[in-house]
Amino acid sequence: MKGLLDLISPVAWYLALIGVVVFGLHLNRQDGYDEGLARGRADGAAAVAVVEKKHAQEKQRLAETAVDATKKAVAELLDEQARGRALETELAESKASYRRTTDRLQGEIARVTTLYRRSLKSEPEALPIGVFTTGFVRVWNEALNPGTAVPATSQSPGWTIDPSGTAGAADQLASRVTQPDILKNHVRNSEGYASCRVQLKSLIEWHTHGRI
Repeated sequence: MKGLLDLISPVAWYLALIGVVVFGLHLNRQDGYDEGLARGRADGAAAVAVVEKKHAQEKQRLAETAVDATKKAVAELLDEQARGRALETELAESKASYRRTTDRLQGEIARVTTLYRRSLKSEPEALPIGVFTTGFVRVWNEALNPGTAVPATSQSPGWTIDPSGTAGAADQLASRVTQPDILKNHVRNSEGYASCRVQLKSLIEWHTHGRI
């Protein structure tokens, strides 16, 4: 046996030693690789978990923001609808009030255009007939509806041009319009004007929220 060992040269021993060292280094490297891989996987999983958590938090924040925005929009819509109903009710009540006023005044027309007193101590007597010329009626209508009245022309019956260039005979004829007619017309127009004013007021209120 000793003779066999004597046959192994120092070089062989050296190579064997190197092999053992290399093998040991390999084992150590493998252990380091496995440890590094495990650590890398753990760090990667931790990083992914952090990102996923932040993503979940961001999604939650966006969802809560969307819910809050929706609630706010619904609340504003309900407020606008309530404000619209209130304005609509106010407008309807105003128009109804104007109509009641019109009906009341229409009922007084006959009383205030039939009799009159010369003084508080005088007896009532028939109200003199008021003469309203066609020119009066023309000017009245044109003032109410500018541009719609048709003025008399030189071809109109009874039309003449006086030296001053003003309207002539046609405008000076008596119309069939009576005092009650004028008063009825005025009462109806007044209701229309009042309704237009309150509608315009409601429209301004709607668009400005009452800030002016």
